[in-house]
Amino acid sequence: MTARSRTSLRERTGREQLTQIAYLDTTSPAANLLAARHGTTEDQRFADQHRHPTGQRQRLMVRVLLRALLARHYPVPAEPWKILRADDGAPYLEMGRPGLPAPFISLSHSGDLVACAIGSAAVGIDVERIRPDRPVTALAGTAFGPLETAAVEAAGSDGFYRIWTLREALAKATGAGFGMLMNRTDLVPPTPDAPAPHQDVQGRAWNFAYWRLPEGYGLGLVRLASPAGDAIVSPLGLHDLTEESESTNFPPSEN
Repeated sequence: MTARSRTSLRERTGREQLTQIAYLDTTSPAANLLAARHGTTEDQRFADQHRHPTGQRQRLMVRVLLRALLARHYPVPAEPWKILRADDGAPYLEMGRPGLPAPFISLSHSGDLVACAIGSAAVGIDVERIRPDRPVTALAGTAFGPLETAAVEAAGSDGFYRIWTLREALAKATGAGFGMLMNRTDLVPPTPDAPAPHQDVQGRAWNFAYWRLPEGYGLGLVRLASPAGDAIVSPLGLHDLTEESESTNFPPSEN
């Protein structure tokens, strides 16, 4: 299988499904705990294909994080999930047992953080380490639309990372890839309180959400809008995981 169906999980199962998000500090003690609990030999083989240790760690832990999130929300063991890649490199899931529906997924990593999202319909996620010294106005001018660029000129790095992560998440969710990310067209809400121009993106409506994480990262999420109004659950910081506790949830900042 080289591509996956774009029908929603609700259409295939008849049940509602929230969009779930998690992120993990790969240097935290919880990371090794999760790897021991949820990692597979296939995950390790995939990680080992990267030539650098940092990349190997990111590849392994983002898959471990995905399996941990799946184990929380789906009544099946984590092991049967097959994490595959389409021809364009986008990850997707298959169950080990044929005929069982799988949620849509998206993965991201930056620096020491990895992040993932699962949902009932197309979803994209992007995490970026915030670097205040980057020439954000110049970068915006080479990639963003005019309204988005003006927002970066007004808000600086805060505006840049919000727009950048949302654009990259949108490119993943739509399957459009890098070309959409750099097309210098306004795609996402230029300010947090602006109406989302989602109806003009591939003729479909999209929901946007962004969080500034306390670890110094920005996290953007885009998902196909749900007619039923399914909630986007705020990110779960699994690096705070203990044997009995959940972890820190952050209030959503949605457009």
